[in-house]
Amino acid sequence: MLLGMFACKQLPLVVQQLRAWRAWPRLYLAALLVGLQLWLFIWAPVNGYTLSVALGYFALPLVLVLIGRFVYQERLSRLQWLAVVLAALGVAYAYLLADGLSWVVLVIALGYPLYFMLRRKYPLPSQVSFTLDNLLLLPIALAYLCLNDSGVTTEGLSDSWYALAPNLYYLGLGIAGTVPMLLFLFASNYLPMTLFGLLVYLEPMLVFGVGWLLGERLAEGQWPTYAFIVLALAVLALDGVLSFVRQKARGYVS
Repeated sequence: MLLGMFACKQLPLVVQQLRAWRAWPRLYLAALLVGLQLWLFIWAPVNGYTLSVALGYFALPLVLVLIGRFVYQERLSRLQWLAVVLAALGVAYAYLLADGLSWVVLVIALGYPLYFMLRRKYPLPSQVSFTLDNLLLLPIALAYLCLNDSGVTTEGLSDSWYALAPNLYYLGLGIAGTVPMLLFLFASNYLPMTLFGLLVYLEPMLVFGVGWLLGERLAEGQWPTYAFIVLALAVLALDGVLSFVRQKARGYVS
């Protein structure tokens, strides 16, 4: 991130924010909120909380929609309300299949909205805010790496690659995670919270598509949840098309 900011001549914006020491409490709060989510996304699946993570990400868009409607006073069209109802039915079905409400679900469903609300209250360019988050989390990440083994398999590698493999692994993860997270933050700043929340459902559907291509299949009881969410996204797409057509008819779109 720092190299990218330097190349784009935006590094002074980061330095300017770091010099404003009175802003450090909210900067650290934002960094800890997003850092907790990133850690949970890695920790939960290997500790038996995969289903809780999935349920948390299914509930997150609905929480964002509620915040957009009642905190930011955003209005939803009838088709958007229909999409919300369909998504809610799918999430409710998934929760009925679960054994209970895990703390992981609450952290995901409530933590991200708090982060997005904080970013909206103190707006910064997405690349600046994400760079600040990573800088403030860097000491914690380095301490964790020093106290834990990397867990990267290096069997069959030469001595030089053996020493280099963990670093390449984490570098690859960083690059792979940076671009989507930046776009995620950019969307949260510029889209209405209600629309942004509903569009978050694209992520689990894309993950589902990748899993399907890799040969994974849903259990029979999981189909209704994904069916409702697919219907919700289809209704949302229809609303977008109709809105575009109406705007074009009124001369708002060239």
